[in-house]
Amino acid sequence: MAASPPAPTTGSPLVVPPGLVPTAEAHLVQTPLLHLYVYLLDKLLTGTLVLTTKTGARAAVSFDEGTPTRVMDLAGTRYAERTPLERAMIKLCEVEAETRYAFYAGQDLLAERGTEVPRVEPLAVIMAGARAFVGAPQAEATLRRVDDVPMGIANGATPERFRLTPEERALVERLRKQRTTLADLVKTSGVPPRIVRGVVYGMTITRHLDFGGSTRPPVGLERAAAARTAMTSDPYGWRPTSGTTGPQYVDQTGTRPRDEVIRAADPTGPLQTVKREGTGPLQAIKREGTGPLQAVKRASDLTGPMPPDKPAPPNNEKRRAEIEAKLASVPNEDHFQMLGVPRDATSSDVRNAYFKLALVYHPDKLPKDLHDLKPRVARLFASINGAYAALKDDAGRAQYLASLSGAVLDEQAQIERAVNAALEFEKAEVFLRKNDLTSCEASVRRAVSADPEQPAYIALLAWVVASRRPLPPVPEEGKTNNVYDDCITQLDGVLKAEPDYEKALLYRGRLLKLAGRVHQAYRDFKRVTVVNPKNIEAAREVRLYEMRHPPEDDGPGSNPGRGLLGKLFNKKR
Repeated sequence: MAASPPAPTTGSPLVVPPGLVPTAEAHLVQTPLLHLYVYLLDKLLTGTLVLTTKTGARAAVSFDEGTPTRVMDLAGTRYAERTPLERAMIKLCEVEAETRYAFYAGQDLLAERGTEVPRVEPLAVIMAGARAFVGAPQAEATLRRVDDVPMGIANGATPERFRLTPEERALVERLRKQRTTLADLVKTSGVPPRIVRGVVYGMTITRHLDFGGSTRPPVGLERAAAARTAMTSDPYGWRPTSGTTGPQYVDQTGTRPRDEVIRAADPTGPLQTVKREGTGPLQAIKREGTGPLQAVKRASDLTGPMPPDKPAPPNNEKRRAEIEAKLASVPNEDHFQMLGVPRDATSSDVRNAYFKLALVYHPDKLPKDLHDLKPRVARLFASINGAYAALKDDAGRAQYLASLSGAVLDEQAQIERAVNAALEFEKAEVFLRKNDLTSCEASVRRAVSADPEQPAYIALLAWVVASRRPLPPVPEEGKTNNVYDDCITQLDGVLKAEPDYEKALLYRGRLLKLAGRVHQAYRDFKRVTVVNPKNIEAAREVRLYEMRHPPEDDGPGSNPGRGLLGKLFNKKR
């Protein structure tokens, strides 16, 4: 008899082991929690996401290969049963944007012995969060960018995993039949605009919609493949516990290009590998000859020659290198480049190129010594499938060429770049704490390259570049140096956009002090103490400056009536 699901437990504090450094750390204002859920699923990451509000309250979600397994809400209640766990995850999407997150890769900080891990459908959680998120600035910014871009269902998409309502399913069926824009869908579908926008937003950030320019597969596709493999222990797949609220999975491969490849590459056909009832063990033995007296070839037949020794396993390092090279190039390729055909290719050219690639990159065709590549190759082959689906006929190629010439915005790519930039930035901050300035600079440069509008990234880059330079000699009293002028100029730009950005003020104050511009440094440190009275470094610098420079010696621009000569003149009056 199966164990009953664990009841929620309240009041258990979250304990982060001392010295445990997060893999990534930032504020949700940079990356909304819903986008983090998408990213963790897309990258199949395992670990714990810890949220800390401005008041110090903590919540956490544990993930196993992108799938949530346990949740602790802000009240300290822990959930390990599917339905309340999903509700708690959706509720967490409402926390304020100033909440700080930290991801601890490979660490399950909510682990409990003897508890069963629930079967949660992460895409259903993401869609529920998307419905609630409509109207938020980040969601509306995404929807505005795709408002007039024709869209359809992406190749390989599994929208049934979102647990859609009947109205939402009707929208999906319309998009299956004909590409249309969000604006047109809102006007003509007869479905309330908020529902339309919620579905489109959820399917956009998970790449289940095709806007004509993406070469990446839908988010969660690898997890679906893993689910099909796991169905050997549950031949009926994921089944709903009641109505449509439970986890569910429906195989929709049908006769997509993947099935064509299996049949073309394996003449016996996929069904030949299935064990049939009513056939004995001798059915698996290869027969020779014809007629009713066919001889069965036996390995123990001593009248014939001994079977040859089993050949040594082939060395597939060349094929591994080829696959790795393709994996590295795919993110920068359009559909034509991915298939290796020119832009004036015919349908026949596209089909031939596709089948050649399938023989190399179909995950089922990998030799045993390359099985470690299978998850990545599955994602690669899904991208190849998407390219083939877009280019296999004349109309599809014409539409895709038009999208390339019109530079259709790839919204999913923008989201991924922003999330990757945030993670690179947080890695840079970890390297900075470890005083690994070389790695810090490399990470923060990647962050700036991916998202150059973030003041935090530019400020950190200016500081780490300055930190890697040799310290200049201490300038003589009243003199300055220009060693850090370029970095100070970068920080000037950051503070022009965000005058009260604490770290930028602190960085600039340090550099101004090293450059001999002590009064300007004092002003920055003084401003930091206003922004954050608990900043110990800034308070110390202000105190030291005021001890060494009393009011009568406030530096250039100070009131002359308060200096030594002013006092003398006042005495004469």
